[in-house]
Amino acid sequence: MNWSVIAIAALAAGCAGNRVNPPPAPSSTPAANIESVNSWRADGRIAIQRGDEGWSARLRWKKSGDEFQIRLIAPLGRGTYEIAGNSAAVALVAPSGDRFTSTDAESLMREQLGWSIPLGGAQYWLRGLFAPGASATMINADQTGRLKDMQQLGWRISFLRHVSVDGFELPAKLYLHHENLKVRIAISKWELN
Repeated sequence: MNWSVIAIAALAAGCAGNRVNPPPAPSSTPAANIESVNSWRADGRIAIQRGDEGWSARLRWKKSGDEFQIRLIAPLGRGTYEIAGNSAAVALVAPSGDRFTSTDAESLMREQLGWSIPLGGAQYWLRGLFAPGASATMINADQTGRLKDMQQLGWRISFLRHVSVDGFELPAKLYLHHENLKVRIAISKWELN
């Protein structure tokens, strides 16, 4: 074996700059079969920072087919926000019991919470997947094909830790960033149905 050829190849690879690892072929990635799981629940914590303002809550996100429910349970008895709906209609219930409806979850969240994330994309990101129908850039995956970092729908999504659940590798810690909004999600429990 010619060690000088190996050394030159290693040096060239090191000098290649900040190259992005392309994602493995879909059939070989750990995410290949998680897309078929239509019903799931993720429990954990969410922390939102927008400029100098910060907010945190317990998170319970349930999805079954087209239906979803997100509960944000604020600490110290400050109440619970619930966002539920499907692709046609969304309702947000505030801690006061007031109910607000819309056909657009993001605008409803922005109006009532002061911040929003693209739920259509985030439901995929939460499971370590690309949101369908939108191009992704700056894709970086680990050796097993799990996403580590990407940009999609104007957001940077970093997958900081994974956990094995029922044979699937799912994110346990995510960081989402868009302009002056930073969202940290830590999942403590996954249930797949």
